[in-house]
Amino acid sequence: MIRILTIFFMVLVSISGALAQETARVEVKNLDSKFFPFKRQVLIFTPNEYEEATQSEYDVIYVFDSQWRSRFDLVHSLMHYGCQPENEDTRPFIVVGITSPYLPDYNYDRNRDFYSMPVNIQKPENMPDDYGCAPLFKKFIKEELIPYINSEYRTTGRALAVGHSLSASFILESLTSEYMFDDYIALSPNLAWDDQLWGKELVNYDFNNKKPCFIFMTMANECVDTGWPDEWRSAWDKVKTHFESANLPEYVKMVIKEYPEYSHNGSYQPVLIDALKSYAAYRLTYDSQPTDSASYQAHIELSGTALNGDVYITGNQETLANWNPKGIKMTQMNDSTYSIDICLKLPAEFKFTQGSWDNQIWVKNAIPGNLRITNETKATKYYEAF
Repeated sequence: MIRILTIFFMVLVSISGALAQETARVEVKNLDSKFFPFKRQVLIFTPNEYEEATQSEYDVIYVFDSQWRSRFDLVHSLMHYGCQPENEDTRPFIVVGITSPYLPDYNYDRNRDFYSMPVNIQKPENMPDDYGCAPLFKKFIKEELIPYINSEYRTTGRALAVGHSLSASFILESLTSEYMFDDYIALSPNLAWDDQLWGKELVNYDFNNKKPCFIFMTMANECVDTGWPDEWRSAWDKVKTHFESANLPEYVKMVIKEYPEYSHNGSYQPVLIDALKSYAAYRLTYDSQPTDSASYQAHIELSGTALNGDVYITGNQETLANWNPKGIKMTQMNDSTYSIDICLKLPAEFKFTQGSWDNQIWVKNAIPGNLRITNETKATKYYEAF
């Protein structure tokens, strides 16, 4: 009886350990910054099986205003349940919540992160001389936070920023002034500040100099009738009207929508669902074909004791036989390992087969579905077959 109980306990511990490895995780980090006299708190979500999928990299979503934890939790929860296209391979993300603190000892609050000192209007009397900390906040993100995330976590290097209200204004301004993010979800941005400076910068921005990007901008019921200043709506209307007729490059996906049925704060969740669904569909399309005209050297190995006979790799470009299941034959290095050195355009997607889709080879140390190489510095892969 004791032996049976011992075996049962060991099995239970083993199952519990396996489940713990597969479970998504949220870490809270307090980072030192040379730009601020206090630590900057961030939340970091890593998805299910992140520890097991050692040969996969992840896009990163940066969520502003995550001092309101529900906003951070909404993004990582919605993106991994219900916002990705059905019957498609699920694309997990790393999600980073950026908090803006309220610190009376430092006379610091959320708005100090997002405002710059005005250049077109007189400084408001209630705005201290050291109030506009947005330039420092951008330096923290670009020079400290993003490098930290890219060095400590397996990232593709591609990043989406999500902001609401003043933080939406901040990420749109960063689009025109800094190269911090690739994609943007800006919900109800304030474009009226400083004589519509942020709106004018967006209208005048040359998108021909930008890499492929996704921009989703929205407005809820903010208008004079609901208590918002006329300048708020006027600035939005100018930006909206401009881009409705603008001739943007085909690699820029811009969505501009209005949700008059929702209030400024009440719009966050329903509009976010719409935005994330649109973004998830965009990312699947973006990765279906290479967008980089250059080719990069890749080394790919596949090992497994059950492998035998010929093994092929096939994928989303001519070099990978354009998804022909009897694609490019890999070199057999020994009884259990196959390899190939190949030049690929990025992003590259591929699978392994033994000559037909009925004999596809599945791997256990990467995200299920199409395998991916999206970063030329991470183009050496060692896959393990089931």
